[in-house]
Amino acid sequence: MRTFTPGDGHEEHVSTADDHGEDRRKNALEIETDQRASMKRVAEATGASAHELQQLMQRLLDIDRSGTSAGIVAQGHIAADRMESGMQALDLGDGSVAEQRADAIQSIDFWLLEPLDPAHDKKWYARWKFWSFILGAPGPEASLTLQGLALRPSEPGDAHADLVAKARKVLESWRRTSEPLFWAAVECYVRQHSFSLETQAYLLHCIAAVFGGDNMKLSNAQSEELTGILAGTYCDALGTSATLPSSDIYRRLSQGLEATDRETGLTRMLGRSDAAQIAMTALFSIIESPSPSGAR
Repeated sequence: MRTFTPGDGHEEHVSTADDHGEDRRKNALEIETDQRASMKRVAEATGASAHELQQLMQRLLDIDRSGTSAGIVAQGHIAADRMESGMQALDLGDGSVAEQRADAIQSIDFWLLEPLDPAHDKKWYARWKFWSFILGAPGPEASLTLQGLALRPSEPGDAHADLVAKARKVLESWRRTSEPLFWAAVECYVRQHSFSLETQAYLLHCIAAVFGGDNMKLSNAQSEELTGILAGTYCDALGTSATLPSSDIYRRLSQGLEATDRETGLTRMLGRSDAAQIAMTALFSIIESPSPSGAR
């Protein structure tokens, strides 16, 4: 589905390939602006030292020049795949939203296997964007090298042990970020890059995998209600947002989603992983919805 904002002709992209195309057209000044914005966002949201982040980027250039970054990137991809496959799925019972969530996971995997160019597929691109958000590294080489350092096992005598520790420190600092501040940072990032719905769905999938734990068991009725709230937020924004109505979803998440556990009867706010999975399912339902402007 391609969505249009009434009155201004703006279109919200569906495909990750559209996002990649826009990135490739950026000039040197735009890339430098992205880099400054990435570091500033991570420093403000997590309390990480901007100076340390800059030092980290310099060290990554040294790794790239030495020709050892490819192995670290490969290890990082393996670790990221393992992390995503081991994600604790939100227990939605046996209802329609549970089926929709399973369809969303399968579809995201399918969408991201499409090639962008002879060297890369969509998953490479979407993963680069997620880790640049988390670690503040705007370039693909630096971002994916940092992913590898943050996720791979650290061996005795590792030449990059210090870098591994620093990358993990930045990653862990996101866990201490309050939920409103975290989702506000996601909204800022999505707006900055005008990400397609498809790329956003993958970002949410990664958030659910990286920030797991504290899962709830929801009834089918509750699952439908929460998914409907976020889908409705998007549809409402179509008539009011100048651009990128999907960014309103993250503003709604920053307010929190309250739910009741079907087994314990306790009511509380959804954790980050659960909220991300509900949002991912809502985005999937929006992408898959019939629209006058054409299906995907």
